[in-house]
Amino acid sequence: MLLSAFNSYFRIGNLTIHWYAICILIGVIIAVWLGLREAKKLGIGSDVIYLGVLITVPIAIVGARLWYVLFNLKDFHNFGEVLGFKNGEFNGLSGLAIQGGVIFALITVYIYCKKRHVPLYMIIDLVAPGFLIGQICGRWGNFFNQELYGPIIQNPGFISSLGPFGEQMYIHGAYRHPVFFYEAMLNLCGFVFMLIARRKIKKLESGDLMAVYLLWYGIVRIPCEVLRLHSGVQEPLMMGPIPASIATAVLFIVLGISFFILKRTILTKFAPRRLYQDILEEVRENHIDTLIFDLDGTLLDTKELIDHSFIETFRHFRPDYELSDSELDSFFGPTLEESFSKYSDDAKEVEEMIAYYREYNFAHHDELVMAFKGARDVLRTLSKKKGYRIGVCSSKKRDLVIHGLEWCGLIDYVDVIVGAEDVVKHKPDPEGILLALKELNAVDMDLDDQDKKKRFPRDEEVYLKHALYIGDNKADIDAAKAAGIRSCGVLYIKHPEVMLDANPTFVINKLTELLNICGE
Repeated sequence: MLLSAFNSYFRIGNLTIHWYAICILIGVIIAVWLGLREAKKLGIGSDVIYLGVLITVPIAIVGARLWYVLFNLKDFHNFGEVLGFKNGEFNGLSGLAIQGGVIFALITVYIYCKKRHVPLYMIIDLVAPGFLIGQICGRWGNFFNQELYGPIIQNPGFISSLGPFGEQMYIHGAYRHPVFFYEAMLNLCGFVFMLIARRKIKKLESGDLMAVYLLWYGIVRIPCEVLRLHSGVQEPLMMGPIPASIATAVLFIVLGISFFILKRTILTKFAPRRLYQDILEEVRENHIDTLIFDLDGTLLDTKELIDHSFIETFRHFRPDYELSDSELDSFFGPTLEESFSKYSDDAKEVEEMIAYYREYNFAHHDELVMAFKGARDVLRTLSKKKGYRIGVCSSKKRDLVIHGLEWCGLIDYVDVIVGAEDVVKHKPDPEGILLALKELNAVDMDLDDQDKKKRFPRDEEVYLKHALYIGDNKADIDAAKAAGIRSCGVLYIKHPEVMLDANPTFVINKLTELLNICGE
């Protein structure tokens, strides 16, 4: 007789939901959450993790299913049963083998890292603890399915007193050893060891956690599998005369030891050895928490407005002169005074040209200007959700900067604005950037000294290390360098090659890539 305290599934209307699937899903959620937390400490962007999970998890499930089917072909009579269908109904995947899931996941991670140019060792340092979390939660799925149990318990007094848990372990007429629980707890110990190791073991190298996982998996799985094989009821997956789980466990042990040795010898040609603690320290030293943006061509697409404004100004003051495309491009970045002074030696006329330009520019601003794709989402994420300090440093007058930010719905995410009238020297001089940095680091005068130290503990030198200026032209990059901070050039402008000549620290194809640079 088979008694069961829990059903292996429940129904919502006509939908059948298996507890095993719920356990696996919980494992994935916890693993991803913990991975995101550690990824930020390693300087890896959250989108790298999210996309990697979306690709890897389904492939791992397919791998786990195929591995199970491969060693149980006699139980499957058609492809529909492989997919979980029986008699025209979906009954869920009745068997998954973690070994296949791990193997398929590792292959996928390798390809993903290679395609995305992400450090493989750092990613597998995130994956390894996630594997253990998945196995811990998955083992409780075995509990609901009454799987992975051991031999009969000769003195079942204790387990029989555990209520529903004990009843669930009453299988085939007897109380059985909860091998799933033993393995889950041993894996929990391994998970805790990994958490401690990556903070306390100073000689731990990046990538070592995968070697630890492979070793731990094999060492834990072998005794648990031996105990399970003594149940006298369950038939193991076989690899010839040897149970597949034991053979795979031995293979994982060999792979773990081999990887640990090879990554310190032969594999150094492909990936340098780095201490885990050194990576954490480097990210702590170089993380970015302050961002200053140029406006035109960086946050706002104002090219059409600027071109029209110059064309109309020259039609009024130089009706016989036709501006070339290269001349129009050259107006992007410099101040209006610098641009018009190239065409007039008369200071009064330059002032009149500037006034005419601004009048036309303001009148047509809203019909020709829009924010670049992703600008609002990026600023909202960094400012409101992540607490970054955001500034805008522009060669435009402050009122026009404010109007542009308001029109495009960005003003609420900007803490400091530096306009043309706020500085004496304009970009590539660093005065505007340094002023923005100073204002971003200014404290509320109502705070007492203790609050000031708590909220603003960094000195100026350290503060500069954590700032980044984002712009679209050479003057922006040169100004950032002169200010002593890192720079980021945007590549979605018409002629990025001039900006690239200034060698920015980073370059991005779209604003959302800033989240990668910031490790978000």
